[in-house]
Amino acid sequence: MKTIRIILLAGLFLLSACNHKAPAPQVTGSYTYEHSFNYDMEGNHFDVHETGTMDFYPDGTALDSARQVYDVTLQSGNTLTWVYNYISPSRWCQEGDTLYFAGNKEGFRMEVTEGEPTELALRIADLYRGGIDYEYHFHLDTLTADLLQWSFTYRDGHNDTWRFVRVKS
Repeated sequence: MKTIRIILLAGLFLLSACNHKAPAPQVTGSYTYEHSFNYDMEGNHFDVHETGTMDFYPDGTALDSARQVYDVTLQSGNTLTWVYNYISPSRWCQEGDTLYFAGNKEGFRMEVTEGEPTELALRIADLYRGGIDYEYHFHLDTLTADLLQWSFTYRDGHNDTWRFVRVKS
């Protein structure tokens, strides 16, 4: 009888060990990213490339830090380049495959570090600052131990995707 009980317990142990799944990856952590986008404003064309880090903390806060390079073709045909230091303390929350994300105006910085800080360059930073607390509802496309990828569809119908690579500690 004792042998049967041991065999049953061993079988239950093996069955539960085989059915044990690793915990699902969490958003929390540090990531690096590269992202590019472009847009037109006031007859000027902006090509933007950013490289940065994104840190998601367990308390629902985040920090987005990036070097943004703006290559601008002015309406006149002349070109300018501005490099910004972009720092955005933020807040986040995940519900299913939706990631809610918004910056905080307090602590937000977007400063020209290279190039002539023209009126237009300063206005770009002011525009970001003015809407930084808008809450985006990003679609969480991928979340693994190595990768976080989200996407967003804008009102005009175009879609953008950000890919974040987890920093291994």
